[in-house]
Amino acid sequence: MGTIHVEVVSPEKSLFSGDAEEVYARSLDGEIGILAGHQPALLALDTSPLKVKLADGGEERFAVHSGFLFFRDDRLVILADRAEPAGAIDRNRAEARLRELEQRSGGEDEDEAAVKAAIRRQQVRLDVASG
Repeated sequence: MGTIHVEVVSPEKSLFSGDAEEVYARSLDGEIGILAGHQPALLALDTSPLKVKLADGGEERFAVHSGFLFFRDDRLVILADRAEPAGAIDRNRAEARLRELEQRSGGEDEDEAAVKAAIRRQQVRLDVASG
């Protein structure tokens, strides 16, 4: 199986650069898996986990909070609005924030959509941190 070069970047910094055999992400249209030789793609990403299966057999996971995926000529770039590697996620803090948001959800608050989006971000963070 061939490899692809993967870059994961956010506005703050480059989070990952390396070779992978497979990458899995969720676009606004659904799940996508990228392997060497995949057709070119430009996709808007949803708030979701990003899984990078490395060429050496390891795995990197990120919580991606929207952005874009660009693939061409076995080079994949993830331009995330915000992204966190699994190891940087504080599970206790994410769980506490999720509980707080869930208590606010369901009311007639005009910010209900924002609360639901924040809940989704915390759920993705916890999913990625759990591995």
